[in-house]
Amino acid sequence: MRHFSFFDRLLNYCYENFFVRPLAVIIVFSFLPYGCIDPVPPEFDYEDGLIFIEGFASSNAGASYVGINESVTEFGVRGLNFIPGASVTVENLDSGLSVNFLESEDAYLAPLDFKVSPGERWKLIVAMPNGTVYESEPEIVLSPVPITEVAIDYDPELEFRPSVNRFIPGHKISVSFDDPAGAENNYYWSYRSFENLDYCIRCNEGIYRNGGCIPYDLRGRLYRYFDYICETECWTIRYPESVNIFDDTFSNGKTVAGLEVGSLPLYTKENMVVEVQQFSLTPAAYKYYKVLKDIVDNASGFNAPPPAALVGNLYNINDSEEFVLGRFTAAASSVVNMYVERELINEAAIATRQPPAVSLEPTLGSPYPPPPTNLAPCEESRYRTAIEPEGWQ
Repeated sequence: MRHFSFFDRLLNYCYENFFVRPLAVIIVFSFLPYGCIDPVPPEFDYEDGLIFIEGFASSNAGASYVGINESVTEFGVRGLNFIPGASVTVENLDSGLSVNFLESEDAYLAPLDFKVSPGERWKLIVAMPNGTVYESEPEIVLSPVPITEVAIDYDPELEFRPSVNRFIPGHKISVSFDDPAGAENNYYWSYRSFENLDYCIRCNEGIYRNGGCIPYDLRGRLYRYFDYICETECWTIRYPESVNIFDDTFSNGKTVAGLEVGSLPLYTKENMVVEVQQFSLTPAAYKYYKVLKDIVDNASGFNAPPPAALVGNLYNINDSEEFVLGRFTAAASSVVNMYVERELINEAAIATRQPPAVSLEPTLGSPYPPPPTNLAPCEESRYRTAIEPEGWQ
């Protein structure tokens, strides 16, 4: 099951409001080792075919990815489609090492053991299926600031959701750390939550055979789908739904205590491991994520003007006038894993699940083509893993 991150929501929101082609604007690209492309205030006109590339190379194994999407209009509705078939590589500019990212569902993922280290310089190279090549300016990995404490506290009224017209329950994530004195420090927080997953595949209007769902007439069933249990232990992975950043303008050299940096809606009552990541960003990366935060925080006001064009450090190597949206960031993090028990929470979870009796394919006297089965593999992806998370109990 796909769990949408804030980037997924952001992409669709931004395309409808901000992902547009400049009509009259001069953009000067300065391809220097530590240069950046500052956001510019162009005139706008909606257009399909805009490319959005969002890449993140992390010091945390298994957390690096690159998303490549294109703006489209289908049946009068604007949205974004994932672009498959690209060649995605990150290159260490100091050692010359190149690492290929492989296509997986709706993103390109690094090898599971890939991670960056402080002091390294990396760049992203994307060769599109049509031959267009995009590169990023070099990104230097800064040393992370250690987290001294993490708190994950339950709140029965975590946040108000207009879609359901009520407050939803969940957990707040807070961190404490000692900000280094005498230097500009910019912080970005992310997390991954890991919950045990019982069902690995749902086949709507079909059954699971030979490694995939095949169509089958289920009109005689109340629920026109079957769920298939994971063959091995498997964890679903969730990501933040908001942008969480902080700069030390007013806290330089001080202790920052109990700073709220994320929230975890109660989608299920499964116990979970939460992996909290505190990244140190370059000033250019921080400016980009500040634009993201402004967009996400103002997403309820659809008539509000965009705070800036969402342009980062990417460019078309053969067309300096192309308006490339997105950014490649390489950053190191301080990481803390915490196990959170949720079985005794009284409030109802947001997601609902049908009991197994109505969702599993019958294996005795099955009317469906053989061989009958209830099992499916746990396939590695950005949203699922069979690797036990650190701290799991």
